[in-house]
Amino acid sequence: MDDLTTRLSRPARATVRVAAPLVLLLALGSACSPGPDASSSAAGAPPVAEVTTLTPATLEPGDEVPAPTGPVVLTIKGGSVHNVGDRLELDRALLDRLGSVSYEADDDQATGGRRTFSGPLVATLLEVAGAGDATVMATHAINDYTADVPVSDASAYPLMLATRTDGEPMDVAGYGPTRFVYPTEGAPELDSPEYDARWVWQLDRITLR
Repeated sequence: MDDLTTRLSRPARATVRVAAPLVLLLALGSACSPGPDASSSAAGAPPVAEVTTLTPATLEPGDEVPAPTGPVVLTIKGGSVHNVGDRLELDRALLDRLGSVSYEADDDQATGGRRTFSGPLVATLLEVAGAGDATVMATHAINDYTADVPVSDASAYPLMLATRTDGEPMDVAGYGPTRFVYPTEGAPELDSPEYDARWVWQLDRITLR
């Protein structure tokens, strides 16, 4: 692996202000249509990032997932849903079928600025993959960086599997083709090395356990 890929794949310390729970987000409406109301929150609850639904899902939990026809960008092992051998392989087209949300986040670890990310929610990805009782996502990046991310993060926060930055598909040099992104609104107590390490970029494999 060349020096560029290694440098881009290694998470660093950053300021992380993670958003309010996904449970609250879903309570605001599973469709979260674009508009200022998307960032509303219940009285007394932490502020919710302005999460906008760009496209609805056309691949639902329980659906048979076809084999990819394009380059595989993410492989999931350990779930009950397989489309190639004992694993679930996903190309960009299949990820797009999981639906897409968008929000801004302070990307201090990678690009060093505020960016607009879009892609499916990890909660949706896990449901389609048949995560079942899995409690850990053992993630693997292109340069062999690994991090264990609790499955509970996907239900506690609108954790995103980002595939685009500022509307453009991410390549390896742009910290893609997939990466985990947490909203950076509210919950400043989650500004810690523990959560910094979960901003996994150049993500290519998830093993559920």
